[in-house]
Amino acid sequence: MKHIPAVVAAAISLTAFATAPAMAEGFYVSGNIGLTSLGHTLERNEATSGLPVPDSAGISRVQSEDASVGLALGYHHNFTNNNFFVGGEAFYNHENASTRNIVGVLGTDINLNSSYGARLIGGVNVTPKFSLYGHVGYTQLDFDVHNSYTFAPPTRDAGFNEGGVSLGVGALYAVNDRVSLFADYTKVTDVNFNGLPEVAGGTGRVNANGLDIDRISYGLRVSF
Repeated sequence: MKHIPAVVAAAISLTAFATAPAMAEGFYVSGNIGLTSLGHTLERNEATSGLPVPDSAGISRVQSEDASVGLALGYHHNFTNNNFFVGGEAFYNHENASTRNIVGVLGTDINLNSSYGARLIGGVNVTPKFSLYGHVGYTQLDFDVHNSYTFAPPTRDAGFNEGGVSLGVGALYAVNDRVSLFADYTKVTDVNFNGLPEVAGGTGRVNANGLDIDRISYGLRVSF
C-alpha cells in the first residue's frame, strides 16, 4: 500500500507524453465479465419467546462471490490538450451472487439478480495507449429475499429493488482509436432496507438489513 502514491505520481507525470487521445471521442458500447462479491448484514434486535427452540438476537454479516456479465452504453469526451477526458455511462449487469445469513432462529437468503445504473467518468491519458480513470454514480440492485426458520416453516419471499452510491477506478488500453480493453473496480455500499416481517411467534417484527457489493470486471469497449 505504501507504494501506491509513488505509482500514481509516476503515472501522472507521464501525461506530458500523451500526444493523442487513447480513445476516439463519441459514443461507445462495452461488454464485460466480472466477479461480484455480495455482502449482507442482518440486524435482529429482539429474540422471540414462546418458540419450540431457544432464540437469540444479534448482528451478523456474511459474504459470497459469483460470476457476472454486463453491458454498457457511454459517451467519451477528450479535452483539447488530449491529456484528460470525461464521460458518462449507463450500465446493466446480470448477477448471480447469493448469501444465507442466520441470526437466532431466523434465516435470510439474498439472491442478487441484477445491478444497473449510471455513472460519471473522469480520467487521464497516461500514454497514447494507456489511460486511468475514476467514476462515481448510482447503482440499483434487484434481488430476492427469502425468510425461513431453523426449526420449521413458515417461510416468506419477496422481491426488492434498492439503490446506493457507487465509486470505483479503472484502466483502459487502446488497441486502436476505436477499440479498447479495460479493467474496472466498482464498490456500492450502504444499500439499506427493511426486511420481511417475521412470521414465527406472530411478532410481525421487521429487521434492518444492509447490502454492499464489490465488483471487478474485464471487458472490451468499441467506439462508433
